[in-house]
Amino acid sequence: MPLPNLSFTVLDTETTGFIPRTNRVIEFASLRIEEGKIVDRFEELIAIPKNDVPPVIQVLTRIRPEALAGKPIFEECKKQILEKIGADTMIVGQNVSFDIKMLKGEGMDLSDRPWIDTSMLASLVFPELASYSLSYVSTVLKLNHEPIHRAMGDVVATLELLEKCWGRILELPQKQLDELRDAFSRSSPGYKLLANALPIKSSAKQLPAFLILPNLSSPPKGERNKERGNVPEKLNREVTLLTETLNPSTLHHLIQSTEIGESTTWIAVKNLENTLRRLGHLPSNVRVLHPPFLLLDPPAVERLAAQNSLTSDEASVLTKIRWYAPRTQSDIPIHGEERAVWTGKLAATDTSDVYLEQFKNLPAVILLDQRQLLRFLSDPTHEAHGAMQPGMRMVIDDASMLEDTATKAYGWSVSLDGLRAAAEGHRDLVSFTDILQIWIEKIRSFQDLRYIVKADLEAKEAKALRERIPLLRSTETPILLDRILEHVDCILNPENLQGRITWIEQRQNGSQFLESVPERVGAMLQTSLYKTYATTLLLPASPEEEFREILPPGTTAVRAPTLHEKKVLPMTFPESVSLETIMKNPPPGKTVVLVGSRKTIEDAFVRHTEALEEKGVTLICQSLSGGQERMQAEFTAAVAPTLWLLTPWTYEGVELSPGTVDNLIIFSLPFDHPNHAVLSRRALHYRDAFGEYSLPRLKARMFRILRTFARHATENAEVQVCDDRLRTKKYGKEVRSYLEQYAESTDNEMLAEQMKLL
Repeated sequence: MPLPNLSFTVLDTETTGFIPRTNRVIEFASLRIEEGKIVDRFEELIAIPKNDVPPVIQVLTRIRPEALAGKPIFEECKKQILEKIGADTMIVGQNVSFDIKMLKGEGMDLSDRPWIDTSMLASLVFPELASYSLSYVSTVLKLNHEPIHRAMGDVVATLELLEKCWGRILELPQKQLDELRDAFSRSSPGYKLLANALPIKSSAKQLPAFLILPNLSSPPKGERNKERGNVPEKLNREVTLLTETLNPSTLHHLIQSTEIGESTTWIAVKNLENTLRRLGHLPSNVRVLHPPFLLLDPPAVERLAAQNSLTSDEASVLTKIRWYAPRTQSDIPIHGEERAVWTGKLAATDTSDVYLEQFKNLPAVILLDQRQLLRFLSDPTHEAHGAMQPGMRMVIDDASMLEDTATKAYGWSVSLDGLRAAAEGHRDLVSFTDILQIWIEKIRSFQDLRYIVKADLEAKEAKALRERIPLLRSTETPILLDRILEHVDCILNPENLQGRITWIEQRQNGSQFLESVPERVGAMLQTSLYKTYATTLLLPASPEEEFREILPPGTTAVRAPTLHEKKVLPMTFPESVSLETIMKNPPPGKTVVLVGSRKTIEDAFVRHTEALEEKGVTLICQSLSGGQERMQAEFTAAVAPTLWLLTPWTYEGVELSPGTVDNLIIFSLPFDHPNHAVLSRRALHYRDAFGEYSLPRLKARMFRILRTFARHATENAEVQVCDDRLRTKKYGKEVRSYLEQYAESTDNEMLAEQMKLL
């Protein structure tokens, strides 16, 4: 297979962690390519102080401390590595920016060298892939990737991936080839070199299949069906509580039952993108109302295309937009830091024409996410109110999450990465972002979570930042950037601290955020939703008092008849099953194992990976096997038996195809973290914070975990709940009793009767 006519070196490192200077390079490998042929091959193990290789890295790479004994330290082989890379060759790697940063931490600065990231190229020309991790791509594309997680194995696989990417680039028709050349020629040096290596003329006769993506979104559709259906009008202001079930088709039934009628029904879901994937084709009278941050704003695309220079991420996003003509973010294979470009430069806002167009000529049913519904209902100036009528009905699916989504909907949030991406090319804004980040570092003082207090905002530095914001906002300021600056202004205003929780947060990947949310959300829900529209909440079977945050005093709630669904989830509570027994004797099929911490996962990985490999068992571990999309893709592609270890909080949001999971084993009840930025403060409003707040939230989360599993489960799937607290703690009996109801039978007729209440 051909390669671009360039001199380049494919390289990879193995390291003791992810932080430059703190973690060390313990292996380097490279292949040097000239005129399409390998002219040099190099690999070297590198000693570090005390050869202190963390146990996780030893298992992951099979590099033991004894293997580093007698090997050169980095400084001793630095000159040879530079010679092997070459003085003027381009660097190629999978997520190569990581390797460049780690080498810089060792005193070798390659940041000015031209480079190309094969994971980004793969996301351009292999849009059908579910993940762009090297291990997953190697499996799907059948790359030579041996040994996995060793530097030379990764280098060989990366070179083969580049070959396959170049092969697809050569299939591009002239228009797409020219669009790629245009974007890359304005990008960073490595991509400029690649642009110059592109063929001038295309030999392609037709559009290749990989450029034809299924469109998950479509423009607003559907006229109102004037035929009156059998759904009764609700003119009262009671909140109907409809018992939610584990039945994966519940939402489908909801949509079908409200499809025909004279008034519009708004169905709000927790995660719109995932819901659309599960639902598939929608009836003609249903319109999807996408949130502004997922919609592409056409004027923003024009501004990006007009830039004289582009970052590598801007160039790749612009190319994808031109090739795939997306309407929403889900219509393109967005990857890595491209998300920051989308958030900072390309996304619509709630005043963009592309967003407001969705509110015209409303059909019978609107499907949207909870967050955007709550946001525009709470803002009386929002132009969407022109489309709202008192007779409209609101159905909140997955309402046990309503507290969390309302908290976000009524909050202000600023991503420093998003602000920095938006600042690209604006000198004054770059300066403002730098000063803001300096202020953040001073205030948080190395804390991952730091609440902002009045004294912080009354200090001269914060005042100076506030005074600069009006100078950055003008009629020419892009709408998205203006909205980000508005949120910064709101958060930095000391008058807004009353009744709100405001903090600085640094997450595990180093990203920093400014956040501000209301202490309580119930009163806002009452005012903007319950007292204005007939509202139905889909909630698990529990007393109304357990949902006090979303059903505050003064809310009139009517519970629909209880639905006891049929026994679809065989469930046991074994006393003798431990994580150790599962790791030593994995059950047949594919098993999801939920444990309480990443430390537990790491320990299991270190203790059992090699033994499981010898048995032919695939082990996938949260934080050690990449992000969620990668883990989902690898779990789907894996051959049974397979174990996937992750936390319950992560599994709640996992998306897999039906019939994927054979066993769910729960070793830890998923309570909220006691130091959660918002929930720990909110719990202070309760006399019995555990019994009245934490425990109801736990039960609701357990329901959602079971429902997630019901979506993924095979026909004979089973659940085991093995947390000792079900037996040893007083509240354990209450939790077990709650769970046991989801192993009971019910009749389908009851579901039909309940749907009529809508």
